[in-house]
Amino acid sequence: MNTMRRGTWGWIWPSVGATPVHQGLDSEMFDRTDYQYSETFVREAIQNSLDARLDLAKPVLVSFSFRSESSEPRRVFLNQVMEHRRKAGLAVPDEWSKGIVRWLAVEDFNTKGLGGSLTSRTGDFWNYWLNFGLSNKGGSDRGGRGIGRVTFLIASRVQSVVGYTRRSGDGLTAVCGMAVLKAQEDGDDLKSTHAYFAASESGNIYTLHRSADFHDGIRDAFAFTGYGEEHKSGLALAILYPHAELTADSILAAAIENFAPAIINGSVSLRVDGRVLDAASIDRIAVEVAENLNDDAIKSSVSRYLRLVREGLDKTSAHTIRLPSALKGDLDAVRGKPETKTLLKKIASDEDVCLNIVFPLKKNGTSTDVSVQAVLGPTTQGCRPLDRLFRRGMSLPDVRAKNPGELDMVMLVGDGLLSTYLNLCEGKAHLDLLESKEVSQKIEDNGFDGVRVKRLIKQLPSELRLLLTPDSAAPDAHVFDSYFSKPSDQPGKKKKPTKPNDPPDPPPPPKPVMFKIETLSDGLRIKANPEHTDWPLNVTVTLAYADGTRSPSWSPFDFEFSDLNVTATGCDLSTEKNRLRAMNCSQDAEIVLTGFDRNRELDASIRPWKNA
Repeated sequence: MNTMRRGTWGWIWPSVGATPVHQGLDSEMFDRTDYQYSETFVREAIQNSLDARLDLAKPVLVSFSFRSESSEPRRVFLNQVMEHRRKAGLAVPDEWSKGIVRWLAVEDFNTKGLGGSLTSRTGDFWNYWLNFGLSNKGGSDRGGRGIGRVTFLIASRVQSVVGYTRRSGDGLTAVCGMAVLKAQEDGDDLKSTHAYFAASESGNIYTLHRSADFHDGIRDAFAFTGYGEEHKSGLALAILYPHAELTADSILAAAIENFAPAIINGSVSLRVDGRVLDAASIDRIAVEVAENLNDDAIKSSVSRYLRLVREGLDKTSAHTIRLPSALKGDLDAVRGKPETKTLLKKIASDEDVCLNIVFPLKKNGTSTDVSVQAVLGPTTQGCRPLDRLFRRGMSLPDVRAKNPGELDMVMLVGDGLLSTYLNLCEGKAHLDLLESKEVSQKIEDNGFDGVRVKRLIKQLPSELRLLLTPDSAAPDAHVFDSYFSKPSDQPGKKKKPTKPNDPPDPPPPPKPVMFKIETLSDGLRIKANPEHTDWPLNVTVTLAYADGTRSPSWSPFDFEFSDLNVTATGCDLSTEKNRLRAMNCSQDAEIVLTGFDRNRELDASIRPWKNA
């Protein structure tokens, strides 16, 4: 461990003068009930690393490592940022006062590192740290809004990040950091909303700490150990005091859900607290972390999801459908054709269908054929339909059908002109394809011919399902016969039916719940329901004190299982944080948990499941 000679390395909380300030991180774009920051954080980290890929013949490696160590020797780097937080009236973690620093080290390898001039405000380096909303990425990259990197700050409980980069272009090493505070008056000055880890202000940028002692100390203190002989360039971030919900399993699950094609085709691999996620291990790890997946359809049929992705990447069996005008109406001409009937027969035989949808995309007056790979097949009984669009290996989860029926579907857009066009249409969080004045203007500025193709892509999840659903190909003219009377061509009275119609079959009885919860004065009792017959079962129970939200947060200061009274029979019990897992539960299983705060309402989320 390198011994630092200085007492504190400086953070600067600059005065802003008459410059307007914008307070806050617009976190609602990246931390939503449907996409929590644990998912958007992983999306941004992997997206940035893929865009900075150095050797295209090798995968990008992204490493996530959770650390908890004594504040020494990290205190020398972090004293000032904690003081800045106190001055700004912001909370400082209790762990800090107890001499503990927690951080998440995120490193990428086989990447270019954070390039750009260290003296130019609009170069890549200072654009990353200072210019939110501006981006130097090309149109074909996965990002390009210059705002997604705030997810790294959102992932930190103290909204603070330290960054270390070694650059492939010039071999230089550079260190910077950022802490988000709040604007505060200091005498005649107004302090900025951000503090920066630097030696001094220098015009519109900062002079960095550049000594070898400093660089060695940062690398050792935050365990940035990967930039040796094997990996000579990349970017490392220390996310200080990450939120408890950000775990190794949640990172692996978010990567599988949002980057499965990039993992399977070898573009990226992950190392998360010692576990390697790549093309060879993705099936096994997907089962291990399935309960952390955000999409219920993927969670219930994760092996099916990965199989569809592989079929989409393998284009050898794809059937080509050409849309001459890039309009959804072009599909009408395909209905009823012999090849479409063949595809319908495959679907009816419980087979998957792989399609290559080809259509023109016009740029600068020149039309070029582009394509989308789509794989469709019958949904597994009892599961929700899969519905995913990937652009360059990254998911846009809000591009999906409103009514997917009973067909799974995965769409893939590779590199090329269509990928560049769609990137211009994506929102700031890269979840959906938008149609606004800003989007239309960007499309026009880049020479593309309007939003027609964007509308086609948005409609394909619904239109391709209609094409391959038999009832839509040949509508039943008698579907309403039992609801409406039909006029008869014969005069006179109608004959009464000789016997009444048979009554409809009664609906099946509801399935009994698998586990019952009984509320106690200071806890709860969970018992297997003897009316359920299919044993053994597993069950996961997540506990937190209610806070008025649908997914209440938990802190170790609320409760820990080691402080509670926990008894269990008829199952194998394990606990982690606020989650209890009971494996191999029999019909006599019973779990009793007591010792909770009697003055607070307990929220329990229970999920029974079977081994894959």
